[in-house]
Amino acid sequence: MDWDAQQATCPQGHTTRSWFYTMEKGQPRVFIKFSRKQCGPCPVRAQCTRMKRRAIKLRADAHCQALQASRVRNSQADWPLLYNQRAGIEGTLSQGGRGFGMRRSRYMGLAKTHLQHVFIATAMNLSRIVNWLNEVPLAQTRRAAFERLIPRAMA
Repeated sequence: MDWDAQQATCPQGHTTRSWFYTMEKGQPRVFIKFSRKQCGPCPVRAQCTRMKRRAIKLRADAHCQALQASRVRNSQADWPLLYNQRAGIEGTLSQGGRGFGMRRSRYMGLAKTHLQHVFIATAMNLSRIVNWLNEVPLAQTRRAAFERLIPRAMA
């Protein structure tokens, strides 16, 4: 994608014929159309687009570039370590919301709501300490149905 020149290049090296901005469901999109002469007999068309009109639709400039940068970051070797930190935080937030009623405040005002959150955090820590002292095993992470089809040796 060359956003400045408003051109896209397919896996075979062909460039686009038209490029225009549209709105779809309130979101800015870029509609990119390729030539029928180039795409019709193309052997690797499945890698480029699935649309019958030989076109692709993308998020607008900033959105698409952020998404592409995120995909590059996610493919790096240290990504699982960074994501594991997030998974721990997400687990804590989930436990607070599901088990300790952190989704709703019982009180009016910022000070009382903050105090409720402090008490919930303390209760969560006490619960974790009690479980650790009683040697309660941590819950296993759920596996998707498709992932459960894979034998354990491969997973």
